[in-house]
Amino acid sequence: MAISQPASLPPCESQSVSNLALITLDLDETVWPSKAVLRKAEEVQFKWLQQQAPYLTAKHDLESLQSHRRLIRKQYAEIAHDLTAVRIASLRLLLKESGHLPNLAEEAIAIFLEARNWVTPYTDVPPVLEKLARTYRLASLTNGNADVQYTPLKAHFHFSLTPAIAGAAKPAPEMFYRALEQAGVEPHQAVHVGDHPECDIIAAQQVGMRAVWINRLETPWPADLPPPEATIKNFHEFEQWLLQETRTQKPSANLF
Repeated sequence: MAISQPASLPPCESQSVSNLALITLDLDETVWPSKAVLRKAEEVQFKWLQQQAPYLTAKHDLESLQSHRRLIRKQYAEIAHDLTAVRIASLRLLLKESGHLPNLAEEAIAIFLEARNWVTPYTDVPPVLEKLARTYRLASLTNGNADVQYTPLKAHFHFSLTPAIAGAAKPAPEMFYRALEQAGVEPHQAVHVGDHPECDIIAAQQVGMRAVWINRLETPWPADLPPPEATIKNFHEFEQWLLQETRTQKPSANLF
């Protein structure tokens, strides 16, 4: 599910501002809430399955389908990083077991993925990303299967990476290295913003990137982990952090 660079984005101008050139962003719980969206997507898919695969839905509900996906992730390590591949493999097995055609799985997943992108960004995100995209390269790095090109934030990202593209999920370093390579920057020229202490912050720091923890719920940072570069509650605070960093590096710079 490769994602191409939007043609409407302006050219990156970051090198004329500071040595920070790339901002990578987690998606779920960072730029939008995801739990309700995921539940809705699964409900939409289940209603479709009730029509197309009634023998399956007579045996399974949403919870048992989820339990089966967890089992598949354990049994098939080679696809465990790719949540979409896991969903397809799980559904194919259950469909066949229920007497339905296994290839209905791909159609069911298409229904799920369409609804998966019905996200509503946090209100602080769109105006800040719109400004940042004029100055920096922005990339989304997600372990999930949302596609930003089908969301309200599509105009703000220069490129996006998923485990299916990178070949591994965070906290493995592959996605971060792929982002650095695609943007043509060194680790010290990039900062990652995410909500997960291990998968986002520690993982980014371990490849040499700077890392900012977005903690919207103000939960305690894990005591056994080294601290993030900074902690923010929303993207307005991230914008202020960037302004302060830019003034420190180049006092006369006008960030936006």
